[in-house]
Amino acid sequence: MQASETERKIQRLADCGPLKAWSVIVSVLGDFCVARHDSISGRDLNALIERIGLTAPTMRVALHRLKRDGWIQTEKKGRDAAYRLSAMGWRETQAVRDRIYAAGQPSTGPAQMILAPPSVTAADFTAVLPKTAAHVAPRTAILAGTAKGLPSDYWVTPLNPGKAPEWVADAIAAPELRQDYDRLSEAVAAILTSTPPQDTLSLSAIRVLTLHHWRRLRLRHDDLPDILLGDDWEGARARHIVMTALDRFPRPAPGDLAA
Repeated sequence: MQASETERKIQRLADCGPLKAWSVIVSVLGDFCVARHDSISGRDLNALIERIGLTAPTMRVALHRLKRDGWIQTEKKGRDAAYRLSAMGWRETQAVRDRIYAAGQPSTGPAQMILAPPSVTAADFTAVLPKTAAHVAPRTAILAGTAKGLPSDYWVTPLNPGKAPEWVADAIAAPELRQDYDRLSEAVAAILTSTPPQDTLSLSAIRVLTLHHWRRLRLRHDDLPDILLGDDWEGARARHIVMTALDRFPRPAPGDLAA
């Protein structure tokens, strides 16, 4: 793949969604720092951020924000610096790690439909539901997991996984989300079916962009779409392609990026 083609495909991947520098850095640190006290050098981080298309001044502002907010720690190493996740940053990334890196669909778990009596207002109904519940009709919602703490006159009934009607799919996974998953799948597939670039920096940029956009989309919803929509919904297809790309483009060794 010629340089111009490489640039075009990486740019297409970058354009799959917003690239907020602070969020990209969290994706990088969460991916590259696989042990609690792992770090990435400033030279490597700067080289990678610029290869993705963000600027050094943007990175400095983002690093300042992450340090101020308690997400990262900085350590001077000669004329360079090293960056690692703070205890809080490590805790937050570990809490979602299984959701991000799981190669297969979440195990099929319970899904419940919740119906409230006609006398319940929409506001009161929303107030007693978990934030992850998906509203599908007035006083009707679907929830992944077991419903707890609901009033005794609410009707809670289990749902069996299967092909959901389109209107239910739209309620539990918005069309815009599913379109974003398709866009990511197509961009990653275009790279996987072409001759990849040979330089480590470009390969690492592909890995980070793929992971970052996947992480950004996957954290927008819980397991409910996977439970009810099965292996053929856009998020499930994106998972397969993303995990294939992460296997194809492994993490680089420390120091390889700046070199």
